[in-house]
Amino acid sequence: MLLQPLIVLGLLLARGGVCAPPNVLFILADDMGLWAARTYGNPEIYTPNIDKLAEEGLKFNQAFCNTPVCSASRTSYFTGRLPSQHNVHDWIAGGNGCTDEGIFYTRYETAYTDVLTRNNYTCGISGKYHLGDQPVPQHSFTHWFVHQRGGGDYINPPLVQNLKCVTLDGYVTDIITDDAIEYLNNYTKSGAKRPFYLSVHYTAPHSPYTGSDGKASSMHPPDIVKLYDNATFVSCPQEPMSPYADRGWVAGGLTRQCLGNRECLKGYYAAVTAMDLNIGRMLDTLKMNNLDRTTLVVFSSDHGFNAGHHGLWGKGNAAYPLNMFDTSLRIPMIWRHLGVVQPGVEESVVQVVDVAPTLLAYAGNFSFPKNSNLAGESFLDLLLDPSKRNSRKGRTIYGEYGQARYARVNSSMKYIARLTGHIELYNLETDANETHNLVEPFSTTAEKFDAELLMYDRAMRQYFSFLEDPYVSGWDKSVTGLGQLRAVYYNKTGWPNSPPFVGLQEQGYRVCSDPRANACSVV
Repeated sequence: MLLQPLIVLGLLLARGGVCAPPNVLFILADDMGLWAARTYGNPEIYTPNIDKLAEEGLKFNQAFCNTPVCSASRTSYFTGRLPSQHNVHDWIAGGNGCTDEGIFYTRYETAYTDVLTRNNYTCGISGKYHLGDQPVPQHSFTHWFVHQRGGGDYINPPLVQNLKCVTLDGYVTDIITDDAIEYLNNYTKSGAKRPFYLSVHYTAPHSPYTGSDGKASSMHPPDIVKLYDNATFVSCPQEPMSPYADRGWVAGGLTRQCLGNRECLKGYYAAVTAMDLNIGRMLDTLKMNNLDRTTLVVFSSDHGFNAGHHGLWGKGNAAYPLNMFDTSLRIPMIWRHLGVVQPGVEESVVQVVDVAPTLLAYAGNFSFPKNSNLAGESFLDLLLDPSKRNSRKGRTIYGEYGQARYARVNSSMKYIARLTGHIELYNLETDANETHNLVEPFSTTAEKFDAELLMYDRAMRQYFSFLEDPYVSGWDKSVTGLGQLRAVYYNKTGWPNSPPFVGLQEQGYRVCSDPRANACSVV
């Protein structure tokens, strides 16, 4: 129990004995796979500023999201909790607030920004929020410049500015950065004594990748798109279309549009590069304002992405049943604090729900309320004590997306359970690309893994039973990947009008008592 205070003391000493909490700049990409940066092994993509962050900070090679879809994962970032605790299970399709009635989905949650504000931080956000009721500042943010929805065209985006729903001229990635830079400049000019926390949440590189004419240069800066005219896109194998894609996001529309389509690839790469160049602008602004050494910079993504991998374009909802491939789960993650966090490459396994407690510990040994029942744990020791580096390489982690749940066991096996059956088991040591499901077909091979499957299943059930709120658990909810219309906590008294998720409810719930079962009863 004494370890955490000692680590914080070490942090203060590393700052030269000045007991001043750091500023925090948290940069979040949207739909950025681990493979989409040169520092993570992509030889063709142009990401000099992300690469520089990796050189100057601690780069995590084994970072995972818990839920491979935007709104659910973003809520887990803020709260350190899983969807079966915080009630956001899918991307928010209803209740965004500018064109429909706003819904405050996380009304009953504590975000780390609430805790930071109670501890003298001033908190701002520029970019994508997508947790409902966008026109109204939430979770103690006092600077509030957000996208009206979860995304859309990059040109002339709909935003919330000065508490009004407006449309601004320009390229959305530039506009988000302009606002963030203005925030940083104003912070310096004001002579503020309180530390700042600033979320810069890009919509890049989320679709669309092309304009209505099918050209990437109609949606993204032509000079950047041109960089990829001759690219081979070796990091994005265009595999045969998955048989499950037609039941995924909008009946496989993105996969049908983009699989094998060079313009989509050019648009995706250009969106990443445009974001990277804007990250460079922010880092330059920190330096010009003498904030670069007093500011912790964190870079990550909400989840991973398949750009042809597994015959899909998209994340967890690119297929149905919802997929849990590592390409959907693995994310870039870099923490840089010049002079404090020793640069390096970290192989310990970390996850999205770990970020909130880590940020609070880093900011000043702050913590969530005692009854928060966090799913994540702080990895502050990995940041500040080089002797602890790579100490969590064999860690087992869990995640969920509605009726699909996964366990990555000791970084060597992955078990995926679904209420509908369709279980999967992969040996990640011999099959890193997850091409061979060890329990398929069920009738001939499942018996060989009976004991192992039951062991994984029991451990998973025990893990979730300890954490989940039975009222909002995703395990028995018809989460389809087509969007969430309202908060699940309404279920405590019954849904007011209709179920909270889009699509497939008419098929009923499929229940399996045996995790190996391929045929399940429908109720």
